[in-house]
Amino acid sequence: MRFDFVPFFNPGETIPWTRTTAMMREQTQVAEDAGFTTVWLTEHHFAHNGYLNAPPNPILMCADLAAHSKKIRVGQAPVVLPDWHPLRVAEDIALLDNLTEGRVDFGAAKGTNERTCIQFNLDADKRDDKKSYALFRECLDIVIKAWTEDPFTYQGDFYRFPVPGWQETNRMFHPYDPRYHREDGEYIGMYVHPRPVQAPHPPVWLMSNAPFTYEFAGRSGYNVIGMASPKGNIRACWDAYENAAKEAGYLDVQNGDNVGMCVVIYVADSMEEAAKTIRPSINKYYEFLSGARPSGEWMKKAYLNKGEELCQEDADSDWFDFLMSRDIIWVGTAEYVAEKMTQYRDEVNVRHIMLLQQFPGIAYENILGNMTRFAERVMPLFSEDK
Repeated sequence: MRFDFVPFFNPGETIPWTRTTAMMREQTQVAEDAGFTTVWLTEHHFAHNGYLNAPPNPILMCADLAAHSKKIRVGQAPVVLPDWHPLRVAEDIALLDNLTEGRVDFGAAKGTNERTCIQFNLDADKRDDKKSYALFRECLDIVIKAWTEDPFTYQGDFYRFPVPGWQETNRMFHPYDPRYHREDGEYIGMYVHPRPVQAPHPPVWLMSNAPFTYEFAGRSGYNVIGMASPKGNIRACWDAYENAAKEAGYLDVQNGDNVGMCVVIYVADSMEEAAKTIRPSINKYYEFLSGARPSGEWMKKAYLNKGEELCQEDADSDWFDFLMSRDIIWVGTAEYVAEKMTQYRDEVNVRHIMLLQQFPGIAYENILGNMTRFAERVMPLFSEDK
C-alpha cells in the first residue's frame, strides 16, 4: 500500500504564513520518518475568509518542503493548469525536478468553478466548462511536449509557439542553428530548459472523479487520484482507466494500477473520542464544500452510487453521520480505519491512499497526533501490500 498526504493548512482561519510554512515542514518530516511516499500541495488563491488558504503556488511550496527533507517526494494536488502559462509550468516543474534530484510527482487538473480563475486568464473561466477543459488539455499537451521535444513547436486553439514574428538580431546566435532559426533569423523552434531529471519526465497525476478523465489518463499513460467515493463509482472510474490503458497498448495495466484515492482519515483511541473531535470540523468543512458548486457536484447526491437516490434518513443526517455511513470518511480507532482500508483494498483493489485532514477549528497538535497514530497503528498493517 502506498501512503501519501496533503498537509493541514489551518482552513477556516487566517494565520501568518510563517506559521503555516513551519507546520507544513513539521508534518512533512513526520511523514518522511513514517514512510509516506509523497507530500501533495494544493493550490488556492484570494482566501479572504481563510477556508481555501492553501499555498497559492504549490510548486514553490514543494521546493521548500523538498529542501527541508531528504527522501519524500513532492507533488501538486493540483497545479490548476488553465490559470498558469504552460511554458512557465514546464520550466518550473523541470527545475523543481532538478532541485530535488528527481523527487517530483506532477499533479494537474482543470480546477473548479471559483472566482479566482478569470483573474489569471479569461479563457480559464470555469463557467464555460467545455472551453476551460479544452484549455486544460492544451496546456497539459504543451507541458509534456516542452519536456520531450527539441526543437519544441506548438500550434493549438489557445497558444502558438514560437509566437510568429520574432527575428533574431543578436550576433551571438550566428551562424543560425536551423533547428531554431531560419536563414533570415526568424525564430522557428524552441529549446525549453532545464530538462527534467526523471525520464522522459516526472510522473503525471490528474486529479479527478470523472470517468472520462480516467479514460483520457489511461490512454495517455498518466495516473489519477480521486476523492473518496462509493465503491461502485470507484469501480466505474478504475474500469474506465484499465480498459482505456489496454486499448492504448498498456497491456500490463491491471485494475487498481496507477490510481489512488484521497480520503479524510482521523485515528483516535476510541470511536467516541474520534467522533467528538472531528464531527464539528467535518460538518463545517463539507457544508463549505457543498456550497462551492451551485450545480450540486459536491452535495450529498455526489456521494451516492450511480442511480441511487438520496433517502430521507441521509437527507436528515448531518454531514459527519452521512459520510461515515457511506465509508467516505474514515474516523475512529486504528482498528476501524484499518478495517475500512482492508475493505477498499479487497473489494476495489485500492493500493494507494492520500491522507487528507483539513479539519476547521481543530488544534494543530491533533493533526500531528493523528499522523503519528496512523503511521504507528495503521500503516504497518499494510506494509506487505505492494
